[in-house]
Amino acid sequence: MEKIDYEKEFLSIYNKFNQKYSKWEVWKDFLYLSAASMANTVKTAEWQQREERYLQTIGKYEKEYQEMMPNLFAVTAAALDDNPEQDFLGKLYHRIGLEQEQKGQFFTPYHICEFMSEINYAGDEMLDAKTGKKYITVSDPACGAGAMLIAFANTARKHKINYQDKVLFVAQDIDETAMLMCYVQLSLLGCNAAVIRGDSLAKPGFHPDNDVWFTPMLYLKWEKFRGFFEGTEEATQQISMNPLDMKQFVEEASGQMTLAI
Repeated sequence: MEKIDYEKEFLSIYNKFNQKYSKWEVWKDFLYLSAASMANTVKTAEWQQREERYLQTIGKYEKEYQEMMPNLFAVTAAALDDNPEQDFLGKLYHRIGLEQEQKGQFFTPYHICEFMSEINYAGDEMLDAKTGKKYITVSDPACGAGAMLIAFANTARKHKINYQDKVLFVAQDIDETAMLMCYVQLSLLGCNAAVIRGDSLAKPGFHPDNDVWFTPMLYLKWEKFRGFFEGTEEATQQISMNPLDMKQFVEEASGQMTLAI
């Protein structure tokens, strides 16, 4: 069976936007639409605000281009499903040349993250019965597109630890576009993650001024991880209603993007 080139497939759709829209605008809008469509499969305190921005964002595009956005999301989901050991969006970011739009912002290549994750891995010890720990917490205060956290998830899996059950990911970046890249990828990989936009030095973690996004998998496993978030304003604001089964959530998110247009 011939291997699908998902990057080529993504770009064949993405490049069609260049006829009318800037490549940077399309990229950041694609990310927000994808992230919001996943986040809003669960009813939270932020649902209405994100829905309004979603509709405002998709409304900027003519109908034929609106209909392409779910296709970009679907290709991204398929790429990560076929090969979870990659920073798919980070690679595309550089392949398109978007770092030129962002003052040379550079994401660490995945193979470097993979190496760093492996040599620093101590998950077996952290989950040792003597520690009493039920899960591992891993944090990246300058997450970019999430390559380091994706690498850790795959390293844990190779060490026979189910990261979808035993790992809590906390990611933060000052740049919204980078944060959304990370959120989209961690969500599609089924990571329990809190992904935060904010200055990690001046306002680290769950600062009231930060924008916090929880992945759908975290909502499903909320009871297991809620102790980590106790005392934070973000945790107390979560109103989780009808959390979706992960098998349904990608289809629901893609369908929501289609319905909105």
